[in-house]
Amino acid sequence: MALTFDVEHGDQPAHPDGTRHVLETLTDRKVVATMFIQGRWAQANPSLARDLADHGHLIGNHSHHHAPMSWLSPKAFDQDVRLAERAIRRATGHDPRPWFRCPFGDGSEDPAIRSALDRIGYRETSWHVDPFDWRGKATGPGVARLVIEEATAHGDGAVVLFHPWSRATGRALPLVIDGLRAAGARFVRMDELS
Repeated sequence: MALTFDVEHGDQPAHPDGTRHVLETLTDRKVVATMFIQGRWAQANPSLARDLADHGHLIGNHSHHHAPMSWLSPKAFDQDVRLAERAIRRATGHDPRPWFRCPFGDGSEDPAIRSALDRIGYRETSWHVDPFDWRGKATGPGVARLVIEEATAHGDGAVVLFHPWSRATGRALPLVIDGLRAAGARFVRMDELS
């Protein structure tokens, strides 16, 4: 099972230390994850971006401006992805290729976007479980319950989407890890999924 995090500037009231809290929880529980980092976020938080990589988490690209990818012209699309790549490399010391996640999932099924990503060395990486942790009404126990139920139902290879800036995520994560481990789950990075 892969826990993945879209590390970005939250477009709702964001927990200022949310990503640091998620990193501490993952470290304390000895869990590796995949971090899809927005380029602008990496520029604003270079030391924390580096810490994510230094703790063994796989680094992916989550665009630079977090715009819906289908809204961008081919040239703007290419510029956005490459700008993010440079910012992520500079901050983390790691190449995010081939891992890319479309903001909002917009374009994840579009053959033209998938082809454009492929041309520059990326592949779109979607998810199976979305607990909607970003919603204002989300609660830690509610997010945890949904993730445990849906990930267990999916079984091997489930990919879970989280947003570390959400307070609900910080509260849910220990419950999710403990609950899924009790159900026999093993946590891996995206590059370890078969």
